[in-house]
Amino acid sequence: MSDYILRTLIPVLVSFCIAVLIGPKVIELLKKLKARGTEREEGLESHKAKTGTPIMGGFIFLIPFTIIGIFYSMSHKEVIPVLIMTIGFGIIGFLDDYIKVVRKHNEGLLPWQKLLGQFIVVAIFVAYVLNFTDMRLALDIPFTDITLDFGLWNIPILFFIALGTGNGTNLTDGVDGLCASVTAVVAGFFIIAAMHYNATGAEVMSAAMLGSLLGYLVYNVYPGKVMMGDFGSLAIGGFVTSIAYVMNMPIFIVIVGFIYFAEAVSVIMQVTYFKATHGKRIFRMAPLHHHYEKGGWSETKVVNVFTTVTIIMSLIAYAGLK
Repeated sequence: MSDYILRTLIPVLVSFCIAVLIGPKVIELLKKLKARGTEREEGLESHKAKTGTPIMGGFIFLIPFTIIGIFYSMSHKEVIPVLIMTIGFGIIGFLDDYIKVVRKHNEGLLPWQKLLGQFIVVAIFVAYVLNFTDMRLALDIPFTDITLDFGLWNIPILFFIALGTGNGTNLTDGVDGLCASVTAVVAGFFIIAAMHYNATGAEVMSAAMLGSLLGYLVYNVYPGKVMMGDFGSLAIGGFVTSIAYVMNMPIFIVIVGFIYFAEAVSVIMQVTYFKATHGKRIFRMAPLHHHYEKGGWSETKVVNVFTTVTIIMSLIAYAGLK
């Protein structure tokens, strides 16, 4: 019992408390920096009231997450790769947000700059994993005892999964409390999976993310006092990718991260169909959460339903552990 307390309960409670304590200070600082979000003119009318809400609130959950990670990094080798990917992707998102909302350049980072940044972060992650750990970049197949190892091809597969997951988490961050709530459930799943596989470092970092996000939600549930921005959402993509790889479970992202996947696919389908039909749409609006908002769902209902779906998918994923 004492081991479980050290590995799970303490990181959850400590990270939660730190997030709650620093939240007001972070929000105050963001206001002073005039780091405020804007809503698209063609966006939902109900979202236009969010204009001026402080953005880059990812600091609230990434600071405690990083503190916990540094504390446990000396004793658990899986921690450093997770920090590399999470913080690395977070830096890319921070630069994008900073250019857009502080420097007032609406475009932010150019697509090729984001891609290059993500490539560099993934390369550092791969270099560390292959040279300083016993980890492999293999992929466990859910509901089977099969593990796929493609050798050098594991690296481009990792890049594709990291890019797709980061894009999915980024698109999920469009409603107060949505991305954080969904990811809190995903982190909870990885805590249980890490216990199952006795992956102590992954358990600690998943617990740290869970506690940090719960603390962040104190300020982000509807009506949100702060938004995580690309800084937070891309960091979450890095976390989900790296924590899954630490346990050879990247394919499980499609199951537990079903909402991320659905959000990304809805945008791809919408854009492709729009161009192919010269203006027709499949969804009322993309990403998917906006489709349901356009249909009359409140933000709170979207968060509740999408989080419930994630809980159900996490239970299915648990059944798929070998």
